[in-house]
This record gives sequence, C-alpha cells and structure tokens, in this order.
Amino acid sequence: MTDNLMGRRLLQVGALFLIGDGLIGLLMPRRRSLVWHAGPQLVKAVTEEIADHPKTARTINLTKLVVGLLLIFQRER
Repeated sequence: MTDNLMGRRLLQVGALFLIGDGLIGLLMPRRRSLVWHAGPQLVKAVTEEIADHPKTARTINLTKLVVGLLLIFQRER
C-alpha cells in the first residue's frame, strides 16, 4: 500500500511538472527555452534552435501539457 501511494504521488508530481512547464512554454516559448541555455554545446545548440522557432517550441510544450493532463486523468480511474 505504501509503495503504491508513493508511486502515485511521484507520478502526480511529474505530471504537475509537465503541466506547469508546458504551460509556461506555451506562453513564453523563447524565454522558457533560453532558461536552459547552459551546459554542453549540444544543449546550447538545441535551446538556441528551439528559441528561434517558437511554433516548434509551442508544439513541444503543448505535448508536455497534454501528457501531464493524461497522466493526472489516468490516475483518476
């Protein structure tokens, strides 16, 4: 029972992260992308590319938002 409860809580935290991050990315795609502009050159290149293409960024973030919502509603059953 405790493991199941802990698993559900972790899943909910992950879903809430996806929902929040996805929503912020939908509203401010360039700003959200550049927040992660640090670290290895590959990461910097990806964040720059996403920042330069707001429609792509919004698509990625909408996907995160939908996945987060699906995880939340899946657990309601």
